[in-house]
Amino acid sequence: MKNKILLLTALLTTSFLSKAQLYLGAKVGLNMANISATFDKTSFSTKIGINGGATVKYNFIKTFGVQADVLYSQMGSQSKKVEVVDDAIIGKTTTTTETVYDYSYLQIPIFANWEIPIKSEKLIPYRYTENVVSVHLYGGGFFGYALGNNSAISTRQYLVDLDNNPTTTVLPKVSGASTKFNAIDFGVAFGAGVSFNLSKKGKLTVDGRYLMGLGNPNSNKAYKDVTGKYPVMKNSAPQIQLGYIHQITRGKRWQ
Repeated sequence: MKNKILLLTALLTTSFLSKAQLYLGAKVGLNMANISATFDKTSFSTKIGINGGATVKYNFIKTFGVQADVLYSQMGSQSKKVEVVDDAIIGKTTTTTETVYDYSYLQIPIFANWEIPIKSEKLIPYRYTENVVSVHLYGGGFFGYALGNNSAISTRQYLVDLDNNPTTTVLPKVSGASTKFNAIDFGVAFGAGVSFNLSKKGKLTVDGRYLMGLGNPNSNKAYKDVTGKYPVMKNSAPQIQLGYIHQITRGKRWQ
């Protein structure tokens, strides 16, 4: 009985591995990065960055596998704080402070990947017998380590005195990295994409995904609010990517 079980296990493993496919490739894209945080009188907006690096994909069967990327990824955000002070002696002063948060990360997303092949006869009748297009859905998580962080602060003061005379003062820009910045980031990620067969082993991929950070870059009290608090900050970014993957191994069953 034991020998039968071992034989059955070996046969299933061989059949399973015969369908396995390994792909290596590269990709490049854009981040629409942002930060969620509750700084007093401050709003955050999207900052455009780039991402790019290598990818490895392993299909256990033709329609299911895992994928991991190693990416250089620019994250961060732009913030704007407006404060108004009405002084009976000086006049009304509006102070606008704009901060650009520039973060760069080494990101490693890991996904489970579901492939949905589209039969070519539905696209180009009577011309091809193989699938030329596939839709893929994926979900998982990511780990990130900050390679750098910088914040650049620009401040402008607009004063209207008691005689209704306006004056604008631009303060010198202040920028630099924080030694208290928490370099560790992690979160969940999910997305979808389309792949196009360029050859028997090469594919062009177009992907859209969303990274939702769960780590807090401000956990070590790098950034202080005017109220004296240290708000929780979380990274997020929709990403679009263009890539190419090449099949390194191919199960005999698919040759």
